[in-house]
Amino acid sequence: MAGAIVDLHVHSCYSDGSLTPEEIVKAALQNDVGVLAIADHDLFDGSLAVQELCKAYGIAWLPAVEIDAYENGKNFHILAYGFDVRDTDFRTFLGHTRFLLDEASVKLVEAMQSDYPCVTLEDYMDFTYDNRLGGWKALHYFLAKGLTSSLKEGIQFYPRYRITHDKAGYSTIRAIVYRIKKAGGFSVLAHPGELIPMEDLNAFAAELREVMSCGLDGIECYYPSHSGAATEICLDYCARHDLLVTAGSDCHGLFGGTRVGEMNITLERLRLGELLDQL
Repeated sequence: MAGAIVDLHVHSCYSDGSLTPEEIVKAALQNDVGVLAIADHDLFDGSLAVQELCKAYGIAWLPAVEIDAYENGKNFHILAYGFDVRDTDFRTFLGHTRFLLDEASVKLVEAMQSDYPCVTLEDYMDFTYDNRLGGWKALHYFLAKGLTSSLKEGIQFYPRYRITHDKAGYSTIRAIVYRIKKAGGFSVLAHPGELIPMEDLNAFAAELREVMSCGLDGIECYYPSHSGAATEICLDYCARHDLLVTAGSDCHGLFGGTRVGEMNITLERLRLGELLDQL
């Protein structure tokens, strides 16, 4: 495993990525990724599906999931690693959070019905799509109805109809951290530079400290869109507080612009603590 590239944040077709677990493993092999985690949104079906494939091809695997949280007016994403996949309480919690995520699209469709005669709740509920194309059901529905010309264009409807994260009912970061720990796992703040503005580095560091005070075990320091300065702030915080340091591409296949292993970060540059025992 020494010298192997690590990617602990990949999305599969089980959530909003376009790649199957088989395609993700193939890409990992092509890009010299030796440690891999599929961290789909609020479910870990994809993570479980890739486990045996990783074993067969000599890739170290960690169970993972990316969980939606709501804190201080923002939708933060918390990466959970190394948890007991059989923990029934944790599975129930993830099922609830996934329902909240999907229900936002149901509410959006209901809100749009009066403005778009082609949009109806019943039609949406019965609609099916090819999850190999990435994205999620509502985006495909809008595209099929001719309301958008691309999947990502459909995202604009959520703020336009005020279907915002504050109404979703997501748990706080502290509550999520507690549930991850109870399931034997570790919690990592995903891509802080995507959620906290990086223009003012002092403000970035201050908000990072506030978020991390919720008891998180680490930070996804290495991330494609992070500036060098923001990465250093994250690394310094983890070093001073003895926290986990992870790296992730956030690859979504066709639904994104990064590849598996995008960061080219090797295991030696990370700090995985007790997670190393599970590799």
